[in-house]
Amino acid sequence: MKKVWLSLFSILCIGLCLIPSLLTFVIPCGETIGNEQETALPSLFSEDKSFNVAFLTQLGEYFEKHFALRKEAITADALVQSEVFRVSNVDSVTVGSDGWLYYTSTVDDCLGKNTLSDRQVSAVVHNLKMIEDYSKRRGAEFLFTSPPNKNTLYPEHMPYYLSVKTSDIHNRDLLNAALAKSEVNYYNLYDLFKDQDETLYLKRDSHWNNKGALLAYNGILDHLGKSHDDFSSEGSIRRKDFKGDLSRMLYPALHDTEYNDYYDTEGRYSYNEGFQSVEDNLITTTCADAASTLYMYRDSFSNALVPFFASAFEKATFSKGFAVDLDKTFSETQTDVYIIELVERNIDWLITMPPFFATAQLTYYQPSEIKSADITFAAEDCVYSSAYKILTAALPEEVDPSSSLYISTENEDGSKKAYEAFLITDDSGALTAQAYVKAEDFSDSAVNGYSLLTETDHRYTEYVSLDRSS
Repeated sequence: MKKVWLSLFSILCIGLCLIPSLLTFVIPCGETIGNEQETALPSLFSEDKSFNVAFLTQLGEYFEKHFALRKEAITADALVQSEVFRVSNVDSVTVGSDGWLYYTSTVDDCLGKNTLSDRQVSAVVHNLKMIEDYSKRRGAEFLFTSPPNKNTLYPEHMPYYLSVKTSDIHNRDLLNAALAKSEVNYYNLYDLFKDQDETLYLKRDSHWNNKGALLAYNGILDHLGKSHDDFSSEGSIRRKDFKGDLSRMLYPALHDTEYNDYYDTEGRYSYNEGFQSVEDNLITTTCADAASTLYMYRDSFSNALVPFFASAFEKATFSKGFAVDLDKTFSETQTDVYIIELVERNIDWLITMPPFFATAQLTYYQPSEIKSADITFAAEDCVYSSAYKILTAALPEEVDPSSSLYISTENEDGSKKAYEAFLITDDSGALTAQAYVKAEDFSDSAVNGYSLLTETDHRYTEYVSLDRSS
């Protein structure tokens, strides 16, 4: 009799496991969860009519995201793990106390772990200064701003096992101090938010609520001296209808909404053709009752900013396309105001994939000193645009990243050109100088040699490779 019960139990377990597979043919899960990419049903044959050898692998990947009751199964597992064990079953979401959820990528920032080095912070400021100078040359006012991470402002709900800090120094502190000493036009949103008594971020989302977005919008435009409606005269409507991005990742089948405030921005502006949602990589808007033009290079924190800024500018462009070609952008938009908004957790984007353009050239320089260094130069195709070549030079440790940097070429006829360089970091933290040159104006075969040029207080130091000096 015992064997019969074991057999029946085994059959029951197998049957339960088969239910999602069988139901997939009837009611497949058709929605992606969180930040997942849609996976199409694979075909047995490729476009050239040959057999698709990767069919079974692709079919498995499709099934993983489309089996029946997938959202319900993920949600049930997440509820057990978060409510009973206080942990998350999704790597990108951290479960806090009192129902709070945090984006896992912000944990290091909160604990003061793996902060940017002093050289990397100097590189961030270096790149911002280059971008600001370029904006001024194109007739646009520039501003950089960085919203604080959610757990930067509200760390008290972080889980107990992530409560021990590695350091009290954070990337925001390092960058704020460096920018305060620079000439970069910077608006410090952390100082604005830390003095607010009200909670202005969403409990189960990684971003600020609409009231927080309004505070940032007013602060930024006040800082720029731009006239705008502060939306104080009409008030807002408060509704419990917002489901946060972290909640969607963790509990996809749960109708888990929270309160948000809504402001009357409708009818003030219009979205241009092709708009689907504020998550679009490129959004353009028009407002007949406003003046001047805006270009905002932004991340998802500006989703809630879009309606406010769209109502304050005659023409506005919001781009999430990293990295962006500023030569093309400024030519197409004729922008008056250029804003870079990057949340605290994304600060390193400025030294991994900053906006780029054909960098400025020195028409004449006379080095006061020539040094040899362990440095390698290269000319490469630009992965972002075929219109550019990238000149690269690994930055020697003795070179100060806060100085002005140029990659110089010496041509066959003895003429020299020096191109201003961005600073890019790799996974090891090492810095590389990168200059963008129009491909049509550059021929690697015509270059006899390269050097790295630094400028501090109008004094130029030229670094040549050890191989060349020997």
